[in-house]
Amino acid sequence: MNNKLKLLNIAILFLFLSKNIFAQDLPQSIASSDYYFLIDADTKEVFLSKNADIAVPPSSMTKLMTAYVIFDLIKSGSLKLDNKCFIGKDAWRKYGSSMFLNYGDVVSVEELLKGLLVVSGNDAATALAESTAGGIANFLYLMNLKAKEINMRNSHFMNPHGLYQEGHYMTLRDLAVLIIELYKRFPEYVHYFEIPEFTYRNITQQNRNPLIRNNYDGVVGGKTGHTNQGGYGIVATVKRDNRRLIAVVNKAKTSKQREQLVTDLFDYGFNRYKKLNIFTKGQTISSANIWLGNKSRVEMIIDQDVSISVPREIDVEDVKVSVIYKDPIYAPILKAKKIANLKIEIKNFKNFEYPLYAKETVDKVGYIRKIINILKYKVKIFYNKYFVKLWT
Repeated sequence: MNNKLKLLNIAILFLFLSKNIFAQDLPQSIASSDYYFLIDADTKEVFLSKNADIAVPPSSMTKLMTAYVIFDLIKSGSLKLDNKCFIGKDAWRKYGSSMFLNYGDVVSVEELLKGLLVVSGNDAATALAESTAGGIANFLYLMNLKAKEINMRNSHFMNPHGLYQEGHYMTLRDLAVLIIELYKRFPEYVHYFEIPEFTYRNITQQNRNPLIRNNYDGVVGGKTGHTNQGGYGIVATVKRDNRRLIAVVNKAKTSKQREQLVTDLFDYGFNRYKKLNIFTKGQTISSANIWLGNKSRVEMIIDQDVSISVPREIDVEDVKVSVIYKDPIYAPILKAKKIANLKIEIKNFKNFEYPLYAKETVDKVGYIRKIINILKYKVKIFYNKYFVKLWT
């Protein structure tokens, strides 16, 4: 066997061992699954991901987009929770999961929302789409429009309920984006996701989210889904202390496998990582020299909170912070202008960079002052070059 072939075999063996070592490092439910995504909702750091950008049937997780449109209509003033909806034949006949609407029922938007999000009613989704936006075609238009507005890059909706239809798809990453935006934009309405049970026409049904049923520590809400084509899926949010994680699962073979997988994903994220809160929005990080300005220095501030999720064994001493800029900075400088970069290096982990901005406007000096400053600078250079050397 020649040397090149030996090297190739060694490389293949190394890749095989690396893959299996990594797989052994993960819980079996994760290592054996093909569609999952785990992300920090605040820092947007991805901890685990597999096939997160593949378009797949989202099943009833579609209803999160339906809820988004309804919440948006309510917030804009176009709709109210107590508006009444007449239940037509399409909603009444809709098969699959149901809140058991009858043809001719008159139901409030709020009751339909509960039927949509607690018991995943396909009939509730259809009724909301038909009754709230000028017809189902316009409602679907709004679903696709709002998805683009919040940067869901690979999703398309053909119905409001998620029953399988060609051309109806989402990615796991888009589902995470969607639920993050729901909690960010509509905090006054997201409590509907965590209602444990719902009763309509004297029929009580439990929330289909297994994390809520099992009182999983910190569970906030989410949405499950199931179709033959999409398998068993879930997108869920869990909050503990200062951390909010989002887990997305799809194409699990059974509801039990889905439950185990989403639980193991959250356990992995919370047990292996912690959040370091390093800087707060508006905080002054450093200051810089100014050349030919009416002030000699300008403070640099950061325009966002800087929090980073790191492995639990990392400590504050492992974090190195530096500011990168060209010294001095030439005037004029406008307030909020980017003037530097903040670099955060975390030992044995990752590096991060954030822009820094001028805290205030600094104008140029007048002509006379400019000449004086230049002369002072040249005198300083001359002094350092000749006299300092003379005495050292």
